[in-house]
Amino acid sequence: MSAPATNPGSVLIVTTHRDDRRVLFDTLDAQNFEAVYTAKDLAQALAFLKQDPQIDVVVMEFVGEAREAVAFCTQLKGDARLAQVPVIGIASADAAQRHWDWSRAPPGVVDWLRSPVDASEVLARVRRVLGTVGTGGNERSSGGDRYQFAFEDSLDEIVLSDPNTGAVTDANATFEQRSGFSRAQVIGQPLDALDAGRDRNQRAALMATLAREGSVRFVCQRRRGDGGSDSVQGFMRLAVQEGKLVHVSAFREAAGGGDVARYQSALGMIAAASECGGGDEGLGEVVKLVSGWLNPDFVMLVSARPEENAEAQPLHAYFRESLPAEAPDPLKQSLLKRVLGGELVFHGDNAWQHADQDAFLEFFRYAAFIGLPLRDERRSTLGALLIARRGALVSDPLLVDTLRAVAARLALELELRRAREQGRAKGLQDALTGLPNRLLFNDRLETTIKEAHRTGEMFAVLFVDLDRFKSINDSLGHGVGDEVLIAVSKRLRGSVRASDTVARYAGDEFTMILRHIVQRDDVMRIAEKIVRVMEVPLTLADGSELHITASIGVSFYPDDAANAERLLKHADVAMYSAKGMGRNNFQTYVAVPEESHQQRLALESKLRLAEKNGELRVYYQPQVATGSEDISGMEALIRWEHPELGMISPGFFIPLAEENGLIVPIGEWVLRTACADARRWQDRFALDLRVSVNLSALQLRQQNLVEVVAQVLRDTGLEANLLDLEVTESINVKNIPNLLETLQGLRDLGCHIAIDDFGTGQSSLDYIKRFPADRIKIDQTFVRNIGVDPDDEAIVRATIGMAHNLGRAVVAEGVEIEQHLDFLRSEGCEELQGYLFCRPLPAASFENLLTERERVFQGVQAGETAA
Repeated sequence: MSAPATNPGSVLIVTTHRDDRRVLFDTLDAQNFEAVYTAKDLAQALAFLKQDPQIDVVVMEFVGEAREAVAFCTQLKGDARLAQVPVIGIASADAAQRHWDWSRAPPGVVDWLRSPVDASEVLARVRRVLGTVGTGGNERSSGGDRYQFAFEDSLDEIVLSDPNTGAVTDANATFEQRSGFSRAQVIGQPLDALDAGRDRNQRAALMATLAREGSVRFVCQRRRGDGGSDSVQGFMRLAVQEGKLVHVSAFREAAGGGDVARYQSALGMIAAASECGGGDEGLGEVVKLVSGWLNPDFVMLVSARPEENAEAQPLHAYFRESLPAEAPDPLKQSLLKRVLGGELVFHGDNAWQHADQDAFLEFFRYAAFIGLPLRDERRSTLGALLIARRGALVSDPLLVDTLRAVAARLALELELRRAREQGRAKGLQDALTGLPNRLLFNDRLETTIKEAHRTGEMFAVLFVDLDRFKSINDSLGHGVGDEVLIAVSKRLRGSVRASDTVARYAGDEFTMILRHIVQRDDVMRIAEKIVRVMEVPLTLADGSELHITASIGVSFYPDDAANAERLLKHADVAMYSAKGMGRNNFQTYVAVPEESHQQRLALESKLRLAEKNGELRVYYQPQVATGSEDISGMEALIRWEHPELGMISPGFFIPLAEENGLIVPIGEWVLRTACADARRWQDRFALDLRVSVNLSALQLRQQNLVEVVAQVLRDTGLEANLLDLEVTESINVKNIPNLLETLQGLRDLGCHIAIDDFGTGQSSLDYIKRFPADRIKIDQTFVRNIGVDPDDEAIVRATIGMAHNLGRAVVAEGVEIEQHLDFLRSEGCEELQGYLFCRPLPAASFENLLTERERVFQGVQAGETAA
């Protein structure tokens, strides 16, 4: 397969959020950008930048008021090397809308991502920003470079000018219509030439105010094309257009200019608002129109559900200036409560004095405030539009009526959004249990299959049917039947992880998807657990007890089927087998012998050619030290990427390879490849990383295994103490001649021995004590239930204690969330492995990870030296 084309550009990722950092790195690294660097905080990023790397875009988080992040952006803009580097901000939905608006974004920020970040959105925005930079930013209509005042459609006359030369660079159609000048006549001319009533000193004072405060209001005599002039109110501010700093000058008819202009402006505002699109983008456009029309200092669109006593949520916000850290929260003020109560609030002047105990208005000393409730057709309040400014507003019925019309437009969009949410939820959720229904389950199953086809993951589908449920309905009534279904849904949900799916498929039938399965036995244990949980007597509302049981059928992807329909069908067949076995048990799907035999023969034939055809891959999953969270080693994992079948699960082809003996040459190939990669990375990064390689039972039967390993170490040059050989706990000493002697021979070479999947076998303590092992790896089945199952927590705790008492180190597999990390760290587990830190990576991506680690550490060391 050909490698993906290299994307131009280098990206620096700065975020403390581990999941966001992982998604960003994995997404961009997979697309072959020239370089992808990460820093876990701003201090690390600054240290890295001192090395003078080539950076084309920075993706960084803004948390809360984000004063340090803003300072970082300001520092970038002040560095000649980095001044032109664009920044993509990451913020939570609340923070992005509450604290920032594109028009007032921190220096250098050209776009936003929401946390948690979405992989496809990340790639699209980074490519767009890099593409814009690479082409000189000639994307005038792109979302990030829209004019602050809706340039072409504004009812104000707008003129853009160069801050350095003062020359006009553009003018809108309204200016042409009212002034009588064409664009061609004014472009290139000094902006000052349009002002007939201001001398040089007055103009200098005006520009000084603009430079100091970022904006300035004034009254001037704007020249006309016929030689005359008009008295107009002017407003000038600094803005970013197409990545460059510009002066934006807006002119409108001075007060007392006549009712016609006022009505034209109001009608134009209403028309423009009505033409805005739907969704978040449409709501944002309306807020920008209001900002351009009234020149406010603050606008916020708020969504609220007073009937649910839920907190108000900001949807879009505009701030003329950044909020200081000590500024009161506008969402916690009394005026908002009044507006959400249905009251229209208008203070034209001295609002901060008249408003009842509104700390937000008082803090900024806003003179004018308008609060409009957003109501649906039933007069229920859906949210509020809040507007404030330091300049006074005349109490004008036309102004209020115009804003009422805008508020109605916003309310309609909020009502449509809420109706869609409710309809979508009702259409995809079971009304009784709240679980996903058949439609949503099928969609998730299709998505899971697509992901598994790409990654080689194995997963299981479970079909759960309640035994003799019909008799419960018939004898005790449908009310009791509903109680039972609700209780069953809770028991099922509590038996699996948050990443798994539980759905009510139909009637008393439930379906489940169990993700990230390493061994079939993991699913067997979960199915057995569900059977036992179902047996616990159910206490009904009237105090009586009811005994229920369930029959469960299990099918596996890709072993049993590669599409959703057949997976469900096979799980259903297995479920009926369980009923035929007396109910209250689980069964796995067993293929028709002829069908199964043909499939295995075909796959065995392909597997024999896999190594020769270069279809086998070695992936590496980092192991990290618990204290520092730095990489201490990696486990080598085999993958089979077939040109037609895609990624084939190791859980499917490894048992086949063990049956036909292919595991011996495949295992030696993995061992040689892993040792060679480890030695190459040792030379490249001066880093002594241990590499862990699994040994199968068939390999351990080889009489010359010690010689094979010794020869691989000689050929690759890897030191023996950097090789861990993993043996599963379930391997029986009695079934493998001279097993203990073989393992001791490997240790004599200097290799380390690890017991893999510990806790899943039936080993005695005496066996563990005699087993020549240096490390014990706790099986992920127990680790993933930390925080969920106290029994599994006790097993993990006891295993760590036992291992330490026997002088063995402990590695925990399946670490997926921070709660797992905190528990294992507190119990003294030395090393960790799991998706919380990194998924298994192909060799090239793992090397990129080590490169990025090296750069980060060099940056930190450089920072410490400089300090």
